[in-house]
Amino acid sequence: MSNSWLFWTVPHDYARPYIVTMILVMFVVPNYVFGIYFTKLGFLLNLIWYDLVFYMWYKIKKYLGGDK
Repeated sequence: MSNSWLFWTVPHDYARPYIVTMILVMFVVPNYVFGIYFTKLGFLLNLIWYDLVFYMWYKIKKYLGGDK
């Protein structure tokens, strides 16, 4: 795994939580909870933001010893 966020890939063990959370964050919560639909730019920015947050969560979890 790469140390850089730009070149990282989601580990196999975290693929399902990543995809499920991505669907919730990008589609379900904005559309059904707040009634918001993203523009193309908004979708891209939120996708990048979410990926960065997931990456940071994974790095912290790995640092604290919560990863296998």
